[in-house]
Amino acid sequence: MIKNKRVLIVEDEFSIALDIKISLEKLDYFVVGIADSYKEAMKYMAETILDIVVMDINISGDKNGIETADEIYKKYKTPVVFLTAYDDDTTFKEALQSKPFGFLLKPFKVKELSFAIQIALQKQLENKNVVPSVAKNKLCDTLFIKDKSQLTKVKIEDILWVEAMDNYTQVITKDKKIVVNMFLKEFYEKVPEDKFLRIHRSYIVALEKIDKIETRFVCIGANNIPISKAYKSQLLERLDIL
Repeated sequence: MIKNKRVLIVEDEFSIALDIKISLEKLDYFVVGIADSYKEAMKYMAETILDIVVMDINISGDKNGIETADEIYKKYKTPVVFLTAYDDDTTFKEALQSKPFGFLLKPFKVKELSFAIQIALQKQLENKNVVPSVAKNKLCDTLFIKDKSQLTKVKIEDILWVEAMDNYTQVITKDKKIVVNMFLKEFYEKVPEDKFLRIHRSYIVALEKIDKIETRFVCIGANNIPISKAYKSQLLERLDIL
């Protein structure tokens, strides 16, 4: 089983959502939250790194689950597994338009949901491993950050950590600090997954630059970077601990 993956549940019937949350946590998934509408779901997407979304098709608000899933995948490329009590062909065909990674009819067994999530995560992993040919021509060790009318070169190996600043992101190297006009989550998608890890809603660190790990902080040189409980298990999994 794929464990410790971060799941968002989008379901406007709280009792059902809570049952799903409890069941998934028993199976070692980490449920980051429960959203009951399009607006709340998109807020989670903007602020949190997620591996998968479990989405009820019939949610409250201006947009239903299908429309919400469509926007999530287009903007964040996060896989969505649909839950629905409707088994008609029209609903299914509409759901297909948003490229779901799974489709379950209510009532369902928790094991069925777990299998659907695992299949979706595996499919997502396979999609990420397909590298477009155009990417072969890009510099893989360098970022050019736009600063007004110029582009500032930053070597990926020089980045110590990255910090969220409202709608901006600050990149910290040994010699300088550079402000990027994008959300932290967007920046995270630009750097190599094997070299960086998000350890807090506001911080990403370069794994090789970590000097020490304390209970609530990661130490890089003389700097203490906060680490949240939700991310600590992922950090420990990425390290060789003796």
